[in-house]
Order: sequence, then structure tokens, then C-alpha cells
Amino acid sequence: MNEHTQTVIVGGGLSGLYAAYLLEQQNQDYLLLEARDRFGGRIVSASPDAQTARVDLGPSWFWPNINPRISALAEALGIPSYKQHGEGHYLVEKARGAPPQAINVGYDIMPDTFRLEGGMQAMVDGLLEKLQAEKRITGSKLTEVSLNNGTYTLSYTKSGETKTLQTQNIIFAMPLRLIARTVSFTPSLNPDLLNTFDGTETWMAAHAKAVFIYDKPFWRDNGFSGSASSNVGPLVEIHDASPELNGQPEYGAIMGFMGINAAARKTAGDETLKKLIQQQLVRMFGSDAENPVSIQYIDWFQEKYTATNDDMATMHGLYGFSQQDENHPNVFFAGTESSRAYGGYLEGALDAAERAVEALMETSLQHC
Repeated sequence: MNEHTQTVIVGGGLSGLYAAYLLEQQNQDYLLLEARDRFGGRIVSASPDAQTARVDLGPSWFWPNINPRISALAEALGIPSYKQHGEGHYLVEKARGAPPQAINVGYDIMPDTFRLEGGMQAMVDGLLEKLQAEKRITGSKLTEVSLNNGTYTLSYTKSGETKTLQTQNIIFAMPLRLIARTVSFTPSLNPDLLNTFDGTETWMAAHAKAVFIYDKPFWRDNGFSGSASSNVGPLVEIHDASPELNGQPEYGAIMGFMGINAAARKTAGDETLKKLIQQQLVRMFGSDAENPVSIQYIDWFQEKYTATNDDMATMHGLYGFSQQDENHPNVFFAGTESSRAYGGYLEGALDAAERAVEALMETSLQHC
């Protein structure tokens, strides 16, 4: 690895990967640093075994009519998409002890909602294939940034060892709150900007998601869409997550978002929560739900490279900002929380990356 590179991208989620992809297309020198041992950030797609399709434990959906960047990128990477299943009765569990009510809404409850074949991880994999292997590094946690005579020195830890790297430009593609709390700057960031970052909730950081996998989507045969809401829980919002290939489900999957707060989830423990979810799915979808072939579960609040203790609340903040730090004119901010129009969404991750790369290129031209 070279000790100097023109641009360092910090964070290898969708926004950081896309920023690297844009720089790669323009033959720009860069290095992508990721703290986790994998790329993708909040995108995680898991499979019940190595041979079958994946389900999403992070974001799943996009809407082609309002997400032009995601749609265009999926097409450019050759990733097919399919419509979210929404046909059939919608179930509502109103109170403990009361049977769920089946509502025939008479129309598809999730129009214009799409998924990617192979899960959203397919987009991560597709972008990684476009990047040079030597320009992307995992397991590297940035700790310090210092500016001296127009050159940045970045200190990061990898395998317990502190390493340094020099660069002219930095693109941060990580949650803004984590920047404020885990990276020290010399000179310091503008206090107003730092306060903005520290007060920006990380999208979905307080949430947990479960996916129960079955041999087939049996609820469809019984006239149910797989979508449901519950005032009882532990899942409060439920949907069909069956992965499709060539228009047919490869197996059955039901996913749901937890309605139990992060502190209570930690106290209960994952195994207890899985048992409670299984009982709920049996209440709602019948005895066929008793025996999942696999259970996938992730608590995003327990992910140290996603959440902080202040992300325990489930509120979503106002995203996007316009202030540039006068002390660091060559530091740019991507990440979905930086997007003004699509903050929190996959589209926002791409939007913010585009904006950061455009600003970087404009700044570079001004210094030519």
C-alpha cells in the first residue's frame, strides 16, 4: 500500500463504494478505508446456506419512480429487480389475546416497491467488482485527521497496529454522529458543524430486523400478502421477504421490524426474542409458521460502526446540510445522512456520494 494517495474515502457502505466507483470511472487516485471486516455498511444480505438466495437484514426496497440513481446503478451493474409481493389479505393484530383481523384491501398494498435479485448485497458486490482490490481495505478504523501544509495525515488502526496515510482530499462516507464522536481533527472541525453532526440521528440505528425463512411462502397459498401490523409485537411491521428468481420465489421469507426498544432487546437477549417472534408468526399466519428452516436477525443498535447510545430513540432527524468547514476545504461529506433530498435512504447514499465527488473535482480544478 502506498503511503500517499490523492483521495481517501472513509466508510465502505453504499455511499463510500459509489464515491470510489465514480472516482474510478474518472481515473482518479483513491483509497477506500472501512472499519468493518466487510463492505456494505448497513447493507447486509444473508442466506440460510451458501447455495441459496439471500435476504436483506438492512435496506430492502427501492422505488424506481422516485429513486432514479438506484434504478440506473442497478441497470448499469446488470442486477435484475422484482416487485415486492403485496397481493392478498393484510393482517392486523390490535390487542393481546384478540385474533388477528384479515383485511381485504382490494389492491396491492405496496405498489411501485421493488427489490434486487440477490438482495441489496448484489449492489455492493457489483460495485466491488468495479474497484481495484488494492484500493480497498477493511478492518481499518480511522482515529485522527491532521492537516499540515495542505496535506492530510490520517491515523487508523488495523489489527491492533496504528498506521498512517497521507492524502490531499478526504471523503467521509459514514454516519455523521460517528464522525463527531470517533474522529479527532487538527485543526478542529467548525464547532457549529461538529454540533450538527453530533445531533444527527443515524438512520435505522435504533432498530432491529428479523427474517424467518421457510421452505415456501405458504401464506400466499392461504390468501395472505405476508404484510401485517401488530400492536402486540414483538414485530410491529411485517412483510413478505421471499427472494425471487425469474419471477418465482426461491423460498419463503417473512421479515419484520422490532417494536421493542434497544435497551429491552438487550435485556431479553436474541434467543428469547426469536422465540417470541416465532410465537407471534404462528398467531398471525398459523401453524405453518412453527418450523422455520432458518432465522436471520440483526440488532443495528449493537453495531458499533452504526450506532451510539444517543441513537437509542427511534426518531429520524432532519438530514442534509450545506455548511463547508473553512478549516478543511478538502474534506467532503457523503453518507446518506448528508443527503438533503433523500436522507436516510439508499438513494440518499448515492446522491450524497455524487455531490461529494462533484465538489472534490471542482475544488481540484480550482487548484490546477
